[in-house]
Amino acid sequence: MTSQVRTAGERVDRPPRRRRVAANSTAQLLTFAARAVASVGVVVLLARSGGPVALGVVQFALTLSGLLPFYYGIPTLLAREVARRPEDGRQWVETGLLLAVVLGVVFTALLPGAALAAGASPETALSLAVASAGMAFDGVARVLFAAFWAWERLDLETGVTAAQETVYLVGTAVALWQGGGPLAALAAFAGSRALGAGCAWLLAGRHLGGVPLPRSGGRTLWSTVRRCTPFAVSDTWMLTYARVDAVLLGVWKGPAAVGLYQAATNLVLYFTVVPRSINRALFPRMGRAWPAHPEEFSRLRDVSLRLVALVGVPVTVASLLLAPRTIAFLYGPDFAPVVLTYQLLVLVIPLRMLGHTLSLSLAAVDRQNGRTLAVTVVAVLNVGMNCWAIPRWSHLGAAVTSVVCEVLLLGAFAVLLRRATGPSEILRSNGWPLLASVPMAAVLVWTSGQPLLVSAAAGAAVYAGAVLVLAVLRARDRRPARALAGLVTPAR
Repeated sequence: MTSQVRTAGERVDRPPRRRRVAANSTAQLLTFAARAVASVGVVVLLARSGGPVALGVVQFALTLSGLLPFYYGIPTLLAREVARRPEDGRQWVETGLLLAVVLGVVFTALLPGAALAAGASPETALSLAVASAGMAFDGVARVLFAAFWAWERLDLETGVTAAQETVYLVGTAVALWQGGGPLAALAAFAGSRALGAGCAWLLAGRHLGGVPLPRSGGRTLWSTVRRCTPFAVSDTWMLTYARVDAVLLGVWKGPAAVGLYQAATNLVLYFTVVPRSINRALFPRMGRAWPAHPEEFSRLRDVSLRLVALVGVPVTVASLLLAPRTIAFLYGPDFAPVVLTYQLLVLVIPLRMLGHTLSLSLAAVDRQNGRTLAVTVVAVLNVGMNCWAIPRWSHLGAAVTSVVCEVLLLGAFAVLLRRATGPSEILRSNGWPLLASVPMAAVLVWTSGQPLLVSAAAGAAVYAGAVLVLAVLRARDRRPARALAGLVTPAR
């Protein structure tokens, strides 16, 4: 079995090193782009067909079920350990599958039952049951995707994700066209996740020399549970911190408020595809570099920070300026009250992008306990602040709370990582993108009377040109490709 796993590792490691990183980063960008297109597409379909209430029902069910640790922190640990020791791949995958299957069954049974016991309507309990089933399949798929991550074959995840998201979007469109409602959209979600889990399972079996089964020895299982627990706690608190506002909005303000708020948050959250696409390609290398090669680790970390800033800064500036037209274009006039909330949430984009790099860097250097503590403290604070702000200011209060907590969490991650690995370029990385965003902002204001897509395209073109000019002016080698490479290369 060891030889089979090593053969798989040799097969996936053939591309040259730099090409493989670029290919994996591109694959992750495509993966998250597929998720974003499907998610935003479903939100728009529900908003246009049923308004804030229909959208709120679906988002409440997905958000509440998404708070549960269906994959129990396995993916990050599995990816790091299999990257370090590929010969243990089958053992990790099968143990992870066992945990994901058991937890999926348990949570799918418990959540709707708990909702009924708490006095929820049968319709709400049914929607939670369908959403939980989808999340259970999604948890299985994410364990298998972690193996692709460790093997540096992120293109496999891209193919599976593209298929499942297409089914989700098309299935929802067909269901709504035939008169279905929120429950039909949730059924499309669950079906798409079942398809994704099945495809990932077959692909993993091909690379392991036989399909993995959900099984594990008792000692291996409990050892894995113990090692996964810090990641599981961190993941659960992070999800709670990121999604509890929507749940509390549903409890205190009803589905319409959830629909308005989720219309804004969906646009914001999916901009985080950029750091994920970069960091998932770099994470296995960061894990291997530490602690034997700290200089290589620091270089990879700072490359990520610079790349993230090059995208996060202009996206933030453009989103703030285009907010009213974006909401009207996507959702229609019924969602006009959420414009200010969206503009506040836009400030989360650069914070969460930088935070993702720091969070995975902490995991790569085995500082997951400190990361877990930071997330726990901020998550508890987030819940408390939301309990105070939402009854007073509804979705606007939830947005203010999100911004405050993102600042605190980013600061905590920065301090923890600095203590572990030394200073980073978290501040310096934003300088050139901020400068290049100035002419872009001027163009967006100047084209405010033009259609949204025209303004966005003009702003993007001006920003790209400004970045190229700045890169060439500061570089010794004035060739454009070399100059741009120098812009993201840390100064050492």
